[in-house]
Amino acid sequence: MAKFLIMAHVLFMMTILNGCSKDSATNPPSDDKFDPLTIDCVPGNPNCAELSIQGDAYYRFPNGDPSPFSGFADPTIRKDPVSGDLWLAYSWPHYKFSGNTPVPSVDIHLAKSTDGGNSFVFMKTLWEKTAMVNPGNGTQQGFLDHETANLLPVEENGSVTWYAARLNYFIPETGGFAARPFDSFHISVLKASSPEELTVAPVGKVGTSYTHANWNAQPLMPADLASEAFFWNEPSLYYQNDKLYLILVAFVYRGVDPYMPLNNVYVYSTTPSGDPNSWQWSYNGKLVDDAAATELGGERLSQTDIATGANGELLLISSPDDYVSSQKEFNHKGCKIVEIESLENPELARYKNGSLKIKAIITASDANALGSGASAYDAASTSGILFTRRNKTATELTASIWRTGLKP
Repeated sequence: MAKFLIMAHVLFMMTILNGCSKDSATNPPSDDKFDPLTIDCVPGNPNCAELSIQGDAYYRFPNGDPSPFSGFADPTIRKDPVSGDLWLAYSWPHYKFSGNTPVPSVDIHLAKSTDGGNSFVFMKTLWEKTAMVNPGNGTQQGFLDHETANLLPVEENGSVTWYAARLNYFIPETGGFAARPFDSFHISVLKASSPEELTVAPVGKVGTSYTHANWNAQPLMPADLASEAFFWNEPSLYYQNDKLYLILVAFVYRGVDPYMPLNNVYVYSTTPSGDPNSWQWSYNGKLVDDAAATELGGERLSQTDIATGANGELLLISSPDDYVSSQKEFNHKGCKIVEIESLENPELARYKNGSLKIKAIITASDANALGSGASAYDAASTSGILFTRRNKTATELTASIWRTGLKP
């Protein structure tokens, strides 16, 4: 999903686009270009409402004061194909303390809806930070943190298997997010019989040749990135024809800044039998290159999620990005949803006139220059696409998840 806090020089990533209002177009002929569904998700818009979760709340300091680092973000939402319940995982930014020093951190929380997405109830902390010594530096104390989770249920013969993917990285006790070692970034893939059991499920890890060997991550190296310094980020999952697809965003760096032309979206797949640590991933191809990202309004796409649309189309949900080197920040440009032609032979869908099949656009016109963004979707939920609004300044980073009602 999508996803809220990412790259090695920033806390979270977000978005801003040119907004409109909700469009009622549905089920257009596949050969004809049509105007996408749109919404400007701002307070006061009756079609966009903040999501609340019974039993959960934004983090506050131990003395009860509001925290400048708090909220809900990076949603992933999936319907259980047997029970019909909707499961929502999301990032929970907060502070942990090393002595009296606050250190920013992110846990992943899990909630459930039994009424089609009208309401959600907090179930548990799915994954929380873990105190540890950095495997890549035996003298460095800190924490293993998680974010940008993605869930996927698969039904076979009346039973459901739940897959999950998440980003992991090491945060030192001193230095916070800015001090995260690049070689600690890696992706975990998990498998369990229920969402709640994913907490203790077996884990497989993937990374790059840049990931420190002591993390024991399988290196996935596209040929065009063989000589580049990069890490994988923002994983999403899809299952079809006995294959589990893993969609990843490459964060490529040359020097201290990302090299945006190579920050593309790639697809790998595996046959998910046995322990995830035994899975061997095969390269399928590049789903989004810099030309497609430019067509969608950014230098790259980030915060990806894969969903099935209301009419059965396969959809890519993502945020177009630019990078502003003077600020060392990504300028996320909102959420765009585009149809996918294939993941097996990765390709985005296009109309006969050659333009991408953009199904929906979500904006937040009141956002500051760093924007709002990470989104997720399950067509079974009354919420429509879920959208993360955030406020990031020099002293604050807060976020909230909103119901847009858009159901492409």
